[in-house]
Amino acid sequence: MAATTRQGCRWLRIWAACAGFALAAQAFAADPQPYRVTLVPTGDADLDGAIADSSLLIGLRERAPVGPFALVTRADADKTRFLKVLNGLGHYDPTIQVRIAGHVSDDPALLMRLEDLPADPPARVEITIDPGPLYRLGVVELRGSVPATARAAFTLQPGDPARAAAVLAAGQSVLGTLLEEGFALATLSEPDAVVDHAARTLDILYLAEPGPRLGLGAVEVIGLDRLREDAVQRRLGLTLGEPFSPSRLETARRDLLAAGALAWARLTPASAPDEQGRLPLRLEVAERPLRSLRLGGAYSSDIGGSLTSSWTHRNLFGRAEQLALGAEVGELTANRPDELGYLTTATLRLPDFWRRDLNLRFDLGATREFLDAYDRDAANAAISLERRFSNEWSGRAGLGLDVSRVTQDGVTQDYRLLSLPASVLHDSTDDPLDPVRGIRLAVQLIPTGALDGAGQGFVLGRATGSAYLDLSNLRQSGPQTVDRSGRRILAARLALGSIVGTEADAVPPDWRFYSGGGGSVRGYPFQSIGPETLSGQPAGGDGLLETALELRQRFGANWGLAGFLDAGAISANGLPGAETLAVGFGLGLRYYTPIGPVRVDVATPLTQRDGIAPAQLYIGIGQAF
Repeated sequence: MAATTRQGCRWLRIWAACAGFALAAQAFAADPQPYRVTLVPTGDADLDGAIADSSLLIGLRERAPVGPFALVTRADADKTRFLKVLNGLGHYDPTIQVRIAGHVSDDPALLMRLEDLPADPPARVEITIDPGPLYRLGVVELRGSVPATARAAFTLQPGDPARAAAVLAAGQSVLGTLLEEGFALATLSEPDAVVDHAARTLDILYLAEPGPRLGLGAVEVIGLDRLREDAVQRRLGLTLGEPFSPSRLETARRDLLAAGALAWARLTPASAPDEQGRLPLRLEVAERPLRSLRLGGAYSSDIGGSLTSSWTHRNLFGRAEQLALGAEVGELTANRPDELGYLTTATLRLPDFWRRDLNLRFDLGATREFLDAYDRDAANAAISLERRFSNEWSGRAGLGLDVSRVTQDGVTQDYRLLSLPASVLHDSTDDPLDPVRGIRLAVQLIPTGALDGAGQGFVLGRATGSAYLDLSNLRQSGPQTVDRSGRRILAARLALGSIVGTEADAVPPDWRFYSGGGGSVRGYPFQSIGPETLSGQPAGGDGLLETALELRQRFGANWGLAGFLDAGAISANGLPGAETLAVGFGLGLRYYTPIGPVRVDVATPLTQRDGIAPAQLYIGIGQAF
C-alpha cells in the first residue's frame, strides 16, 4: 500500500508540474503588461546609479515588454542582481523589496492581480532598498614568498570599505607586479573571503606563488607568407634572455604591427620554461594584402574641387618596405580646363635601416598649380632618415632639392634650391582622422640655399600644435547613464612660422607663408590673408600666426555638428601681432564613417573686404585639424 501511495504521489507531482508549465506558458503568451518603475533613493547617488544600471526592470522596460508572469520573474531576478551589486559595494545586510501594483513580488496573489489590471495606466513598480551598514575589511593577508615590490602593491588595509572592486584590484596589482618583475609563471588564488555579520567585517586572504624569475627564450613565428622572418624578429626587438615583462611584450607586438605589413599579431608565452630555463614565445601573425588603392576628393568654394588617389605596396622586397605612389588633380571647377593643377608623388621607405626604428626614405614629386598668389611648375627630390624615439615622439632629417619656375604678378623666376629639412613630431592622440583626446606637435626647421645664385639663403621655421579634450568623458550616475565618451570634443590649434635670413620679397613665392582657406582660416578664400602685390594678388610673407577653436558634438550613431572660430595673420616683417588677425567663424556638419568623418563646413569672415564672398563652403574627409 505504501508503494502504491508513493506511486500516486509521484503521478500527482508530475501532473502538478505539467499544470504549472501550462500556466507559465499561458502567462508568457499573455499580452504585455505596461509598467513604470520608481527607484526610491537610498541617499547615495553612486549606489542608486549602480542599482539602476543592473536592473532588468529598468533596462528592459521599453525594449522587451512582457506579460504578468514574466514581469514577476523579472522582479525576482532583479532582487538577486541588486544583492550582488550591494555586496560588491560593501553592503552585506541589505533589505530589498520590489512591489508591483502594491504587492510584494513574492505575494502569491500578485499574478492574479496583474492579470486583472488594465493596460492603461501602467502598473506601478516600486524598488525600495535599505543598503544597511557598510561593512569594512577585517583581517587582510597576502601569503607567499613574494618580493617587497609585489607586497607593496597589496594596498588593502583593515578598516577600508569592503568593496569587491578594491579587493580584486589589489590582487590584480600583486599579480601584475610579479609578472613585470619577471615571475612569468606566477599565480594568485581567488580571494578567500569570510563575512562576519556580528562584527560587520570582511576578512580577505590571498595565496601567491611567484615561481622562478625567467628570461625570454626563442620566438617561434607562425603565419608568415611573403614577409621574411628575420625582418619580423628585428622589428620585435626582443633579445634572448632579457627579463620577462608583459608590458615589454605588448610594446614589441605593437611595434611589429606599426610596420604596416601585418593585419594582426598575437604573442603568447609558453606555459613552462625550456631546457635553458628561458620562457619560449609563440608569435602568430597574418599579413595584410600587399597592395592597396585609395581614392578621395574635396571641394571648397574658393579653389574648387580636387580628386586624389594613392597606390601602396606594403612589402616590396620582403622586409616591409613600402612604396607609395600618389596623384592629385586640383582646381577642377575654379579655373579653365587648360589650367588644371596636378601633384604626383613617389615615396619609398626602407624600415629598420642600419638599426631598429631608423628608416631610410626617398621622395620624388612633380607639381603644377595655378593659384591666385602664383603659378608654379616644380620638381623635387629628397632623401631623409626617420627615427622613432618612442610611441609618441619621432624625428626626421635629410637633404632636399627643389627645381621650380614661379610666376607672381607677371614676373617669372627660376629657382634651384638645396635644403636641409629637419623636424620633430609628437603625437599622443588616439585617432589620426578624428582624435578625441591627446596632443599633436610638429616643429620644423629648414635651412635653404640657392644653387645658381638666384635669390638668397634663408631659414624657415614653423611650429604647429593641436590639442583635443573630451568634455563628455564624465560619468553621470542615474538610471539614464550611458557611455558618452567622445561625444563632445573641444579642439584647439595654434601655428607659428617665421623666415629669417633675407627679406620677405627675396624668398621664393612658393616658400612664403600664406593663410586663408579650409586648412587654415575658414571664411576667407585660399591664401587671401596678408600682404598683396601691386595687382592686388596675395604676396605672402615671412611671418605666420594662426589659431582655431572648434567644439564638436555628436548626436545619434553617425551624425555630428561643429562650431568653430578661426583666426590668422601674415606679416612681411616678422611674426604678426594679434591686432592684425583676420577672424572667421562658422558651423559644420559631420557624418562619421569607418574611415573618418565626412566634413561639410560653412564659414563667414568677421571682417568683410572687397572681393571676398560672404560665405565659403568646404567639403572633405577628416576633421579640419
